[in-house]
Amino acid sequence: MNMKSRIMTLLTSCLLLLGGSLPAYSAPDDFNPDNPPEPSAIDYCRLTVSADPAEGAYASGSGRYTVGSDNYVYVSTNANNTPDYTYTFLYWTLNGEITSYSQDFYFTPVKGNYELVAHYEKTEVVFDPDSPDEPSSSTAKRKYFLYLTSNIEGACSFNMASGNKIKEGTTLDISVYPNQDYRFEGWKKDGVIFSTDQYLYYTMPGETTTLEACFSEIPFDPDSPAEPTGSGTNVDNTTRMLMDIHIGTADANVDKTRVVFNESKTQGYDTGTDASKMISTDADFQIYSLDDQNTKYSINERPKGNGKVPLGVILKNSGTACISASRLDCSAYLIDKQLNVTHDLAVGKYTFTADAGTIEDRFVLSVNALTYTRGDVDGDGVVDLADAVLVINHYVGKPVAKFDEKAADVDGDGVIDLADAVRIINFYVGKVQSLDPDGLDPQ
Repeated sequence: MNMKSRIMTLLTSCLLLLGGSLPAYSAPDDFNPDNPPEPSAIDYCRLTVSADPAEGAYASGSGRYTVGSDNYVYVSTNANNTPDYTYTFLYWTLNGEITSYSQDFYFTPVKGNYELVAHYEKTEVVFDPDSPDEPSSSTAKRKYFLYLTSNIEGACSFNMASGNKIKEGTTLDISVYPNQDYRFEGWKKDGVIFSTDQYLYYTMPGETTTLEACFSEIPFDPDSPAEPTGSGTNVDNTTRMLMDIHIGTADANVDKTRVVFNESKTQGYDTGTDASKMISTDADFQIYSLDDQNTKYSINERPKGNGKVPLGVILKNSGTACISASRLDCSAYLIDKQLNVTHDLAVGKYTFTADAGTIEDRFVLSVNALTYTRGDVDGDGVVDLADAVLVINHYVGKPVAKFDEKAADVDGDGVIDLADAVRIINFYVGKVQSLDPDGLDPQ
């Protein structure tokens, strides 16, 4: 029996064992309104974003937006904790129906009126003496409350909860996201503006602190609508696009890296904009970007190039980790080369498992969505024996339906043959860890 006959026999047996059925594919949780209303009297999208209970959180994204395929609105929310109550995010509802379990996502303006509400659970704080678990030594750093507020109620949201207890000396990356009708003016502490940077690096002092984000209102002009990202001004972000990528657990982000596409920069290290990653020996999770010289970046400002940037991660312990984004000035997809998966970071966190150690050949950040998944010939969302059967049938000249030729050419040699089927089988049984033959991200 020749090689072709043996493979055909093996695949037929496997397919019979599977019952001839294809695995079901579950679509990712994403915002997708069903049959949204289109009142003829409205020629743009009116979006109202709020929190329930209102005092429990900040929420951004409200405004009036023009309708178009290139427009999007970054919607986000975060808790407004107090010494007496904490608020835990539950889910978003769209016009009364649950639509997302992610605290931030992108909303595409659709003609009509829409109301997004971030729902929180309110919990009373049980009295706990201040810092009972902290060392009594006078040299030990203590934790203090950090409150975030705004001068206009409902003008913004923040990238972190208000009312967190922060250790003195900790440097924080605090971002504020204005609603469309408001322009950010600056940060105030004790009534004095100390920064006009919307994205603030702040070192926690040795006292309970309140930072106030200050805004002014912007009149709506239908002939010159504000940028859909909610910045409140018409800004061309195509020359400088920021992406803040985090790693941590399902409940908390632990570390972050920033990638900035800026055509005025170089592929190498630019003093003043780039920052090298300081690797910790104690952190549970770390993430950074890489260049072609394998330089580790905490902040990597570079030309867009092909729109792909390798990411490195370090896990102190084996187990589960999550990669997510807190800011995306453009579309961004996380490519997991080991699992042959492309994840839209706008949808939410990507969860994966890995052994402890440094991983620099698995993840790629890409601004372009792949039009196919390597090996998923039938487009059902999984790579399995059914895909290998289709490749073989195509090779022997048997007509097949739902056949993606780009996905079928697994080894990228421009020919669909038995070698592609064999690689799919090897991937399915775990003999190879990636369908990418050259260690490069899928094209």
